[in-house]
Amino acid sequence: MANTLATPSWVTKETARYFINDIKFVANLNRTYDDQYSQSGAKVGNTVNARLPQRFTVTDGQALQQQNIFDQTVPITLTNQKNVAFGYSSAQATTELDSIRQRYVQPGAEALANAADVLAYNAVYRDVYSAVGTPGTTPSTTLTYLQAGVKLTDLSSPLGGRVAVLDPLAMATIANTSSALFNPTAVISENYRNGMFGRNQLGIDEWYQDPNAVNHVTGTFTASTPLINGASQTGASIITDGWAAGASSLKKGDVFTVAGVNSVNPLSYTSNGRLQQFTVTADISDTAGAMTIAISPSIITSGQLQTVDASPADNAVILIWSTASGGALATTNSKQSMVYHPDAFAFVMADLVQPGAGARSSSVRSKEFGIAIRMVEQYQIGTDQNPSRLDILLGAATLQARLACRVVG
Repeated sequence: MANTLATPSWVTKETARYFINDIKFVANLNRTYDDQYSQSGAKVGNTVNARLPQRFTVTDGQALQQQNIFDQTVPITLTNQKNVAFGYSSAQATTELDSIRQRYVQPGAEALANAADVLAYNAVYRDVYSAVGTPGTTPSTTLTYLQAGVKLTDLSSPLGGRVAVLDPLAMATIANTSSALFNPTAVISENYRNGMFGRNQLGIDEWYQDPNAVNHVTGTFTASTPLINGASQTGASIITDGWAAGASSLKKGDVFTVAGVNSVNPLSYTSNGRLQQFTVTADISDTAGAMTIAISPSIITSGQLQTVDASPADNAVILIWSTASGGALATTNSKQSMVYHPDAFAFVMADLVQPGAGARSSSVRSKEFGIAIRMVEQYQIGTDQNPSRLDILLGAATLQARLACRVVG
């Protein structure tokens, strides 16, 4: 039987196989990308636009009441090109396929997959405004994950297809906790053997652990009671005061609530009766005890894009990470696990342009898994080596933050 040579085509296919198996967070995102890139190639800076679903309000009576159509799109920019490089001789390419697989292909795919996972996680987690748990404290009860499910349901996330991607310590803690529950014997046994939650539990279809779960560093403030400064505020920022002067800061990704401002169900537009959480969208420090904080979601009190049941009242109390009124917040390291529906986020990999100048190249793409990898090699006659590189071009963005909830620890 003739040997199968280590050609660029062979290597890219092997890389894709390992890549798919080595990602957890990215593997469970919306992975559809625009067909134009599979035809003509792409470059850093190209953009894919993802379309969001329409939202309509229901009207009463027989009369036609036509509503505006809001065609919302989220741009996903291909901001990052990443690569690994290696080389092998002609003799190895002919006779040592297993060595090439073990020495070069699998490690290269693992490195690329982890780089993609880290990039995607960092790109989106700060956009998620729903959160449960306490920064700096690993969740130790099943109730925390059930509460995450409540937040998703309040904001009309589909009940099916939910995924949990946890920091390894959070996974170990919940797996240990489950051993004392009245679960089916097979489920407890699986948790015990694997050291991980398995199967459909606590309203979540799939559970994964991911060492790339992001570490978020919170802002800080000394004992104070931050307040809303001015009634009837709406939009993507709020004016506040009451901070300890010269000693307060918030980091992008910090989460807070405002007294009297509740979330609404985005389908029925009824109040959930539970405080809407907001995420800070830009780092900020106080000026003489006052801050104007950029936030998401925007405060919208009516119409098709309504997010809350009321705008905040003047002097409404603000709680950062559920810190008690009048309390303090220290800079805290907090792992950010996630419970979400895959449509919360999108991950894009596009086909890179095939180079010329005597190089051999091959690309592998999979619409099913949403991946695209290019390999390029160029033979060096003086050394009988084939310097090679594997490249990916990628980007990630939040599509619908309401479909996700952070589990902080």
